[in-house]
Amino acid sequence: MRFLYPEFLYLMLLPAGVLIYLISTNRDALERIFEPKTLEKLRISGDGLGRTGHNVLIFIAFFFMTLALAQPVIEKGEERVKVSGADVVIAIDLSLSMQARDFFPNRLAFAKQKIKEILPQLPTGRVAVVGFTSASFIVAPLTTDKDALNFLLNRLRPETVTAKGTDLLAAIKGSIKLLKNSNSKIVLLVTDGGDEQNFEPIVSLLKKESIRPIIWMVATQKGAPLPIEKFSKKSKDLVLSRANRRLKRVADECDGLYVEATISQRDEKVIKEYLKQVSNASKTYEKVVNKRIQLFYYPLALALLILPFGIYSIGRSSQSAILLFFIFFSYQKVDAGILDFQLIEDGKKAYKEGDYKRSVKSFEELSIHNPRSEVWFDLGNSYYKSGRYKMALSAYSKVVTKDLEIEKTKLYNMANCYVKLGELEKAALFYQKVLKLGDDEDAKANLALVLKALTEIKKQDKKSLSKGKDREKNRNRSSSEASASKESSSKPGALKSRVKKRELSQAEEKKWMKLIENQPLKSKLYPLIPPESRDNVNPW
Repeated sequence: MRFLYPEFLYLMLLPAGVLIYLISTNRDALERIFEPKTLEKLRISGDGLGRTGHNVLIFIAFFFMTLALAQPVIEKGEERVKVSGADVVIAIDLSLSMQARDFFPNRLAFAKQKIKEILPQLPTGRVAVVGFTSASFIVAPLTTDKDALNFLLNRLRPETVTAKGTDLLAAIKGSIKLLKNSNSKIVLLVTDGGDEQNFEPIVSLLKKESIRPIIWMVATQKGAPLPIEKFSKKSKDLVLSRANRRLKRVADECDGLYVEATISQRDEKVIKEYLKQVSNASKTYEKVVNKRIQLFYYPLALALLILPFGIYSIGRSSQSAILLFFIFFSYQKVDAGILDFQLIEDGKKAYKEGDYKRSVKSFEELSIHNPRSEVWFDLGNSYYKSGRYKMALSAYSKVVTKDLEIEKTKLYNMANCYVKLGELEKAALFYQKVLKLGDDEDAKANLALVLKALTEIKKQDKKSLSKGKDREKNRNRSSSEASASKESSSKPGALKSRVKKRELSQAEEKKWMKLIENQPLKSKLYPLIPPESRDNVNPW
């Protein structure tokens, strides 16, 4: 055993000496007037410890607190952890063109949702997030804390940006500043491409800095009109924004990857596979981690147990009984608390690292002997992250609390589970329960999305019903009409006219009915790379 902070023991020597001196010499006013034998007769019996006894107990409690501050640990040796993988900067386009709605509900919200899904599974080293328009902005520096990245990403809003326009070169320059000390470098450029046509400066800069780009094109070739009224109320011109597929040349020339966003997870799998290949090829280095068992809670528990006896006067008759009661029951509670501490620490560490199976295992074990609401809540979160939504619902339903905010969060999470399970009507019901407890912008926005999806599903059901009736009528047609239809279908161009545009399936629509948080950042984002001096012809 050793102390991580032994300086606390040395620093407390002087105060401890002063305390011992005061305990041994200090006397109250009555002790200075009366003899000890006379004072004993005058005092009302009941406090078996006496003044000196109380002072000694306070000193012992003080000693154990100091011991806890020194943080005693049992060393279990050093563990060498191999760390590999390229550092990645995710550069997100925050320009006005990302508000186009060829992806639901718009390109930026769709892209953020995609990043949130892929982020815990990225086979890389550290990850940073940069936002860009005509300038680049730091959202998060390089870190392995993906929960923090997710938190910041959820609250990233284009309204907080202080510059307009689109400059891909600024995004690359900003990413280079964050990757300057990295060995293997990747920039994941999430954009619609803007109106950029001259990519020579971008290609030359990427090659010079040995950066591999991943171009994640979040736009369709068909395109969508921009909400130009956000930029100019006077303008009545329609601006159509399409995918800038010329960016594929940048990826090809720099040994990178170009992939277009899809409603399915195909694009995510392609990106993860590419990053896995790059990470395997990158240099591996070892990191030394000290494994320790923390013991500070033992002396701290003893200090808290002894301190009340040192402060308060307790009679002889009840003193022994209370002392035995505390020793007996606190022993069991302290023992359970120690196990809880280890399980909670392991569960939260696994959750943070994205190992949700291990997190579930820890919280399940914890819930067996300590079925508290906090444990059920953490277990529900772990189930949710691991994709076991029915189990998450069961865990959340066991959370009982008088705290209004926790109750709202529980109901909100349960609503999200029902969305994942495709039970949109139940999801809407739980979002409404959240709103009954108080105003909540996220719940309100999600409820609107779910109700819209339900309306669309009802419309599709009506269409399919009418189509079924039409098919029934077509079956009753004469054979001559059927043959005539067959002949006409063989004419050139007939097949093309019969091909229908693929509609978004219910399963796909349910998949994307997720949380799109609307809480804005409290502060503005300021440029990492300032805008170029050239004028922005197209501020979107």
